[in-house]
Amino acid sequence: MSKIPLNQLGFTELETDLYLALLTQGEMTGYAVAKQINKAVANVYKGLESLTQKGAVIQTHQDKKIYCAVPWRQLLDSEQRKFSQTIEALAEQLDALPEPDENEQVYQLSNLDQVRSETLAFIHRAQHLILADIEPDALMYFAEALQQAAARGVEVRLKVYEQVSLPRVLLTLRQNGTEVYARTDTIRFKLSADGRHFVTALLHSNKKDLIQAFKSSSALMNMNIFSGLAYELILTELKQALSQSNLELAQQILQNTAHLHPFTTQNQVFQHYRQQYQQRYNTKPLTDDQEPS
Repeated sequence: MSKIPLNQLGFTELETDLYLALLTQGEMTGYAVAKQINKAVANVYKGLESLTQKGAVIQTHQDKKIYCAVPWRQLLDSEQRKFSQTIEALAEQLDALPEPDENEQVYQLSNLDQVRSETLAFIHRAQHLILADIEPDALMYFAEALQQAAARGVEVRLKVYEQVSLPRVLLTLRQNGTEVYARTDTIRFKLSADGRHFVTALLHSNKKDLIQAFKSSSALMNMNIFSGLAYELILTELKQALSQSNLELAQQILQNTAHLHPFTTQNQVFQHYRQQYQQRYNTKPLTDDQEPS
């Protein structure tokens, strides 16, 4: 019989043999199982007792104990529930740990899975505002998480290149975006979460290989990335409004996006930027008449 890697469920080699024998041959006594797999009877009974404790085997309570394997689907469902409960319990305990000071380093990400997990983590932790310029083949990785962020009250603004439905997400559609995107043979995106964390990535068109990607919580770099994204989104919308000579729409765009300017509105992005460097370099707080305009 080919081995099935039940060690991933915490089974020993003996327990794997016992479970598979009972699963395929039906109920048996401990002695019969030992004969079936050619193992010492004493060790088999210890293995059967362990499997019973793990919920993989059940036994009758007659004079002669009969053992039966729990159906494999039922076993896997049970293991999945236990794993989920363990993860939830660990998450609660880990969440209670104090967070370290934010690291100002820039990190290069090494593979696509890392890019996806880091970006999703930033999206899930965002509290106020997410800005992104994201091409179609990258959007599919993050669309659900971005919608969930918008649903919990985060302002999510994306520059996209083709029509897409993302409820509650504010979309800026690049004019002739499909044609523009078709001219490239790569997939790129950049995302800023609360102006505190950013990821930027360039992916191969095969959607499997990573060309280059970086992440950072540097306050300076995040201010630059956030500002660049904000002005890129605003400019894209203004260009389209002005090309139609729609001055009323242009005015409305400026009003709707005024809060994005970090220096003039002193929003949470600016406050974080200022706080980080006051703490790091013990600089004196700026007074109102010293604030940048």
